[in-house]
Amino acid sequence: MSYADLPAPRRSEAKRAQDRRRRERMRSNGSVERYTAEEIGGRDDWICGLCEDPVDQAYQHPDPRSPSIDHVRTIAAGGTDTRDNVRLTHWGCNHERNDSTPLRTTEEAEARRAVLFRIPALRAYADSLNAEDMVRRSQASHSPERYREKLARRVERYEREKR
Repeated sequence: MSYADLPAPRRSEAKRAQDRRRRERMRSNGSVERYTAEEIGGRDDWICGLCEDPVDQAYQHPDPRSPSIDHVRTIAAGGTDTRDNVRLTHWGCNHERNDSTPLRTTEEAEARRAVLFRIPALRAYADSLNAEDMVRRSQASHSPERYREKLARRVERYEREKR
């Protein structure tokens, strides 16, 4: 169950607790720097780091086309909250990526496979995986084209619902 499913007073408590845990994780991962979306956008020439399309500053959250900051190595995976670990993205692309990081090498795939293998219910599944195929599938699911398609669907839904 997510905090969104809770009644409003409990939801705000759960959200505050979640935010507090994230801030603690950020601090424990190493350096933390102050930066703004405008600063990172200027550095990245206002190009989304995921779909590689332009990001328009005029859009505001919750529009999926609005500017957002994405951590290249996620905070959950031990990434730092520093300029060299962030990039500009559309909010919709960032939300789509969530904390998923593409596999780049067979070594990374083998490490992920080893984690799966330690879970008894997933041993047979982990045993059936091939590191090269894992990297290939991961790269395909994190391609700019895929992010563009997902963003287009989010924008269509956002406009249809007229939020």
